[in-house]
Amino acid sequence: MAKTILFSTILILFLSACGVLNTPQKKLGVEAPPSVIEQPLLRLKSPLQLTDDLTKFDGQIGLYARNLKTNQMLHYNQDMIFPTASTHKLVVATAIYKYIYPEASLTEKQHYDENIKQMMIISDNPAFYDLLNIIEQKQPDALTRVLNDLKLVNTRIHSREAFMKYGYHSVTTPYEMSLIFETIYNETYLGKEFSSILKEELGNTIFHEEIPRFLQGKKVLHKVGELPGVQCDVGIIDDGQDLILISIYTKTHHPLPYASNFIAEISAKAYNLLRTSNP
Repeated sequence: MAKTILFSTILILFLSACGVLNTPQKKLGVEAPPSVIEQPLLRLKSPLQLTDDLTKFDGQIGLYARNLKTNQMLHYNQDMIFPTASTHKLVVATAIYKYIYPEASLTEKQHYDENIKQMMIISDNPAFYDLLNIIEQKQPDALTRVLNDLKLVNTRIHSREAFMKYGYHSVTTPYEMSLIFETIYNETYLGKEFSSILKEELGNTIFHEEIPRFLQGKKVLHKVGELPGVQCDVGIIDDGQDLILISIYTKTHHPLPYASNFIAEISAKAYNLLRTSNP
């Protein structure tokens, strides 16, 4: 894949924000990408330097970032397939709230709430597997329905097909995981009650080494993921003026600090390039 970075301004004519597709499908067709006005972003001081930084990463790296208020964006390998690592917990939490929670008893709801809290704040794996088992027992197609609803054509969660093709049971792209996070933030899919719960938890995670590291004083909601050789983070930076969405995924043979440091540095640079006020 040619490593190029696209800087563009998108004018969204209709903000339906991830409309729901109610007819289950086994696999969705890939939709045409949105039209893009190909012109330099205003206020971008050194986009080429960011390109150079990304190309220097020793491994695979994908980035999708957008100012949710101006719709200015930048991306690099945004459609490359990566293991989700723990970011798949966002999809599991969404599936529970969308398709399992409404029919649950009060005791079950309390159990789901606590597991989701543990997944979002400390990325607890036993809580994840417990909820995954509940989905398989109560509504096995819930995860697929969420992916279809949100029109995520490359994301697979706990999928045998993904494992056969990629060697991981859960895969996504930087762009598609950004859509999941934005949908939670905008409260468009789950509604205000459940989205607010998730946003509160994502804003209080114990992890501060990736996107938030060099953004002290900014409110950051995010979900990290980590596997051997895999590091990723997806989140939104709220500085009181702008909302900057960042989704970044990496694969490398280097020890963990290498990718973690890279994600922190690239996130800070992407934020500064997309914010409307000068650093």
